[in-house]
Amino acid sequence: MSLPIDSSAGAPTPPATLTYPAPLSPVDREAYETMHRDAVWFPSAIRWCAFRGPKAASALNGLVTNDVEALPVGQGQNALALTAKGRLVADMLVARTESDEFLLAMLPDALTAWMALVRKYVNPRLATITDESAERSTWMVFGPQAARAVAELGGGAHTVEDLANVMVSGLGAWPVWKHDHWNIGPATVRLIRTPMLHALPGFLIIADARDAALVGDLVARSGRPIANRPVFNVARIEGGRPMLGVDMDESTIPQEANLDALNAISFTKGCYTGQEVVARVHFRGHVNRHLRGLEAASPIPQGARLLDADGRDVGDVRSTAESPRRGAIALAMVRREVVPGATLFAQTPEGPLTTRLVALPFPA
Repeated sequence: MSLPIDSSAGAPTPPATLTYPAPLSPVDREAYETMHRDAVWFPSAIRWCAFRGPKAASALNGLVTNDVEALPVGQGQNALALTAKGRLVADMLVARTESDEFLLAMLPDALTAWMALVRKYVNPRLATITDESAERSTWMVFGPQAARAVAELGGGAHTVEDLANVMVSGLGAWPVWKHDHWNIGPATVRLIRTPMLHALPGFLIIADARDAALVGDLVARSGRPIANRPVFNVARIEGGRPMLGVDMDESTIPQEANLDALNAISFTKGCYTGQEVVARVHFRGHVNRHLRGLEAASPIPQGARLLDADGRDVGDVRSTAESPRRGAIALAMVRREVVPGATLFAQTPEGPLTTRLVALPFPA
């Protein structure tokens, strides 16, 4: 194709000291296996902001990569905020709660940059942004029985077993990113069906801060484990889900991190900040590196440089983990000409570590 987009010059500098992934503890391994056969809970560190106003939809549409203006109330999607040069500012979940109101979720560092971007470009008479992180508490649940885990938290008549079974069936039929109010005990929360861990079904529960202790207590007494961040990290890597600040940063073009494949970009909507670069890559060019998976016989250190069989530097290792099901795995940013199945050598103090490049997500 013509007009290749070379972003390799802006690649992050690897850390001076390589970081090896710690194996999961016995408790974490059990939670990981429970997540794959039943469901587990995770407390979430994501932050929330509200975008409101008479022109909220059109104003937000001009700042993010997905078509939020066409989003129905009660539905959500992935979206990105970019610089004018098409580099990442924030990776977010957008949920339309009213015709003129959206809730947005992202990591804390991204929220700061995103709010600064909005205040720079959006006239407050058209729409305003409010940090609502302190007003909301978030839990996540993932696994084949995620819908049952939500239903069994109870709420009025929802504690009756036959009604719980009806709810499980109904929740299982929710399309991805559907959200609505839901009762948990006496609390009303917002429930979102999320594909954040690829093939593992999941939900986000967003409670008001005043109900955080009540919901947390019900989760703790649910009979299903509360898992730690390392368990989520393994599942995230297995699902090929990049994390801002680890796998991608302000030097990353969305297609490099496979964010187009995660349905975070609309190629049919109107203009938005950074669109020219993203559209040029999609329609007439290509990026020169992509996020890929790595497998190895021993732990792969984060930050290691990757060499091909001819000794050429072709990329670097990003997120790493030891998966109970797949062994040593990692996400790596690798030159596009290196195809899945290729053997690459991670440079470690102990010598080259042989790895195999795989397409994402990792096979189930």
